[in-house]
Amino acid sequence: MVEEIIRDEQVVASKLPREEFANFKKLCDLEEKTPSKKIKELINKEVDDKFGNLYKSVYDKKKVEEFQISTLEDYSSSPIVELICRVNFVDRTDGKFTQVGLRPILDEDIFLPVGNVDPRLPSLGRFIAIGESEFLIDYLIKNKDIKVLKIKEIKDFPNFIDSNDAVILLSTKFYVEFFMKFMNRIDYDEKYERLDRRYRIISIPERTLNNRVIIIEKDSIFWSKQKFFNQFTKKEEGLDISITPLIGGNVDIIARSLNRIKSIDTEGIKILEVEE
Repeated sequence: MVEEIIRDEQVVASKLPREEFANFKKLCDLEEKTPSKKIKELINKEVDDKFGNLYKSVYDKKKVEEFQISTLEDYSSSPIVELICRVNFVDRTDGKFTQVGLRPILDEDIFLPVGNVDPRLPSLGRFIAIGESEFLIDYLIKNKDIKVLKIKEIKDFPNFIDSNDAVILLSTKFYVEFFMKFMNRIDYDEKYERLDRRYRIISIPERTLNNRVIIIEKDSIFWSKQKFFNQFTKKEEGLDISITPLIGGNVDIIARSLNRIKSIDTEGIKILEVEE
């Protein structure tokens, strides 16, 4: 730390008269900052004061708020991972976390006061929730410690359910056939369909699950997710949203979540592959 300060002072001293540098150094000591950090701070302020209006667009705060809240609502209404895993929110992450998100670049009319574009982006939050589930399923399929069993027909898979509290991930490839064969055993009273009033059924796109059915017992997967404070909801959210103006009349939008599969009990998971 001392060596860094000495190097910083030498750089500054080479460009300032001794008396001016002495005064500058006193200011740095008073604010407990290195000369390098203070110089960066002053340069950024100068640029912002003189040129800020050239590269920063004035967005309608109401439109920005509507966009963020609608995206968060869309994300929270598609809690696929939350239905499968035990989710724990954390303040900090490390290199073991995986980012799942989208980064659309749009015309900034979407947020301008005079713009006629709807500030909401339908399904942005839902796409991120789907991305999280795809990340999880890819992890399960590639995990060599999870049992993979072959079955002849989709109607055979309930024979492999051992727990009274399990989630069934069903490929949409078998959706119609499954609901026709088990019509009398499926309950529709709740938000999500259940088999025999116990086993929650979650449909997963065929492009993700192909010819598979995955049975996951309760508490087999523990999932960590970073929480982010949102200035509009005034709450910690599982989604981080940022909006950055770009030169040329565009806006850079980033919506993301940070996730980690903390632990997994492979004994509580079965992957069934239906023979073609």
